[in-house]
Amino acid sequence: MYKPTSPQQRLFGIETRVSPSLRKRLESSWAELFRNEILPILFRNEDRYAILYGATGRPNFSVARLLGLCLLEEWNDLGDQEALDTFSFDIRWRYALDVNDDEDYLSRRSLVEFRRRLAATDPGMKLIRDIFDTVRDSAIRKMGLSVSDQRLDSTRVVSNIRVKGRLALFSDTLTLFLKSLDTERMARVPEAIRTWYSSEPEGWFGLGFSEQTVRLGELARYLHDLICLFEDCTDEPYLLLKRLFSEHCGMNGTSVHLKKRLEGSSLQSPYDPDASFGHKGSGYSVHVTETCGNDGKPEIITDYEVHGAARSDMGKAVDVIERLDTAGLKPDTLFADGGYPSVPSASKIVDRGTELMAPVNRSRLGDDVIGRDLFVFDDEGRVVRCPMGHAPIDHRVLSRNNTVRRSLHAIFDGDTCRSCAMLDQCPVRTPNHRARGCKARDSVGNFRLDISREIRLRDEMYAAQHTREWKDRYSIRTGIEGTNSELKRAHGMMRIRLRRLAKVCFSVACKITACNIKRWARAHASAGGPLWYVMTELVAYTERSVAMAIKTVRPSLTRQR
Repeated sequence: MYKPTSPQQRLFGIETRVSPSLRKRLESSWAELFRNEILPILFRNEDRYAILYGATGRPNFSVARLLGLCLLEEWNDLGDQEALDTFSFDIRWRYALDVNDDEDYLSRRSLVEFRRRLAATDPGMKLIRDIFDTVRDSAIRKMGLSVSDQRLDSTRVVSNIRVKGRLALFSDTLTLFLKSLDTERMARVPEAIRTWYSSEPEGWFGLGFSEQTVRLGELARYLHDLICLFEDCTDEPYLLLKRLFSEHCGMNGTSVHLKKRLEGSSLQSPYDPDASFGHKGSGYSVHVTETCGNDGKPEIITDYEVHGAARSDMGKAVDVIERLDTAGLKPDTLFADGGYPSVPSASKIVDRGTELMAPVNRSRLGDDVIGRDLFVFDDEGRVVRCPMGHAPIDHRVLSRNNTVRRSLHAIFDGDTCRSCAMLDQCPVRTPNHRARGCKARDSVGNFRLDISREIRLRDEMYAAQHTREWKDRYSIRTGIEGTNSELKRAHGMMRIRLRRLAKVCFSVACKITACNIKRWARAHASAGGPLWYVMTELVAYTERSVAMAIKTVRPSLTRQR
């Protein structure tokens, strides 16, 4: 049952039952900032999410305080039970969440059910996004940070699944589907599959390569038979069955064969179907954007995005700029690594009034090839002359790289270009001469040069990145690697305990928001405010946690020796 609450001061609150000295220390800790600044933000949207709770039984724990508990859990990288134990026995947590003795009933199931309902009713995680935005805006405003310079990077989050081979993947997906069948539908399953299901699939592991291939082919046939048998089924286990077969198997007439090459977006585990495989491994990718260049002040994370690891970073900077522009935080300069800029995305970012500082490459062109920035252009974007003083004979709109995308090309006389001393370093070319493996001087016909705005911008960025001024400015980007390390090591973003994209996004958002709160508290402490004690508390808490971990692990290591 939903019962609205408010974060107002109570007459018999926890802070009234401690000594004046302890109360002074309590009000000087991070809990005071959390209670006065963060908790009211959480209470703003409490009524919107009353649907997350049941309609019967005793009044449920407050939505705002549940979210606050999740933030503190990710702040300290704790599991659900550890967080509940800390909530029950740590007065700072209870003071930060403004709970009283009559609100101490909270079980691990409540947290699990809360995240499940939240993922079902709000798969886009707009709630935690709104909370992140509000905390971010408040921190930037009160810390007096500039958002003119920002930096962007991505990092991988390991999925909470076991890394298994193809045989285990087939076995797990089949087992998950068969477990979902009731008695009536189970009777429709062929006898051979039921016999396999009643045996121990784990006994197949440890087989040789040839034996594994035979078993894998057998499971592939099982997949095909079950898909054909339950065509009327729409449950998720059945859809995973179809997805696995389409990604891993094919048909040669009536026979089933296994594909040799798989896409990175293929199913990695039936227990986390949103996880995918990228160049950094399986799991998810998180794009983090933060402020930079604020004269030693703690920087604040301004944006994040979570998606499967198979998706490339290429072009993601445009989405970041659009979200920051909507939030009123559009940077003048965005620093990113070489994985983000593409020819179209760089142009879109410049059109929005933001300078993109990121290394670019020119595909198959070597470093000795001159850029289009050395050509002379008129006001309409047409070539006047090349670096050697030759004028084009025509301008035409042609297809680029044999695609449907068309762009403006400058046409140069072939005889003039073939006799030019700079031909080997010139970006002009004849159609397909590089694809055919012949030299430009041996080709026939006129030469052409792509002079589209996007290509010219790429060449300008490529030429600029080799200057000392550019390298000195770009060095500020490396600071975001420390943020990624902090999120992984201090907040546990190396491996998320949850599964599915919605829940992973919720956990990542909580960790990033908690990181911003911690940096906000650090700014208060360095400014000599009432929270001078906060970082000492945080460091002490971390040291105690590490000591307890060592104490727990040391006996097991001794026994292994």
